[in-house]
Amino acid sequence: MNDSTPKLPHGELPPIPEGCGILPVAENRIAPGPHPELLDQLPEGYAPHALDDASRTADEVTNDAVPDDALEQTSRRVLARAYALAAGLLLIGAAAAWSTVDPTVPPGPLEWLTALTAPVRLLLIVQFVFAVLCSRYVEKLGIVSAAVLLFSYTAFSTLEFSLILTPRLLTLLFVCAGLMYASAAAAGYLFRVNLASPLATIGMIASGGVILAAINSWLGNSHFVWGICSVAVLLFAGIGGWKAQEIRDFYQDFDDDNPAGWKASVVGALVLMIYSFNAYLLLIALAPDRDDDRLSHDGL
Repeated sequence: MNDSTPKLPHGELPPIPEGCGILPVAENRIAPGPHPELLDQLPEGYAPHALDDASRTADEVTNDAVPDDALEQTSRRVLARAYALAAGLLLIGAAAAWSTVDPTVPPGPLEWLTALTAPVRLLLIVQFVFAVLCSRYVEKLGIVSAAVLLFSYTAFSTLEFSLILTPRLLTLLFVCAGLMYASAAAAGYLFRVNLASPLATIGMIASGGVILAAINSWLGNSHFVWGICSVAVLLFAGIGGWKAQEIRDFYQDFDDDNPAGWKASVVGALVLMIYSFNAYLLLIALAPDRDDDRLSHDGL
């Protein structure tokens, strides 16, 4: 019996249209071979079924660590936007902290733990409980509620920091972390860097170190202030690298109700802020008290 149904060549699958319901985002990221599959990374020797750019040969695309198709580009933008949102909020917090500095009063002792009174410690406990609950239910938020929660949480956390750190030190911390996140976002947008790779995290730490060294050298801060800022840079960069792949994956979770990926970016920025703020507040709470005679030697 003759079968008139047209057949594809052996080892090839038809393109799956985007939004067909089979996969959240279906690209022609299918390599021919004995076992065709939708690939995140192309094995050596495989060539993609379709090329996004006609000027690129199959060998050029095969040699890429990650195919540069629409799915990869959107996922990269989601993560870059999350970093950009976090950077903007940190810089806004820095501006708010700087607005409380009295320019007529010279920098005094760094009384960064003397404000850990009972009400402040209660706020820290509330912060940790909120982080646990939010990390569990954050993916169920809509884009509007996530945005409102992001701004509200940042404002509340900035208030907490202001009760523990001096305004000058808080400004310095947020500026260093904000510029570091902004440089990472620029690398993702302008140079198409995969910010979820370990090398991107190392690059973010390096850029944060350069920013920190430039600012502290210009202000002539003490070694102790350098140490606090260095811990902040390492912590915020480490949290960003740890959560980067998870934030990229938010796009495929949320593409049904937000195809442009903005919800994934907002939720990703919220995740960055929650984990970074809580980790740093925990370090401050666990740090030993400092003697008054040592405080007199610290500026800012």
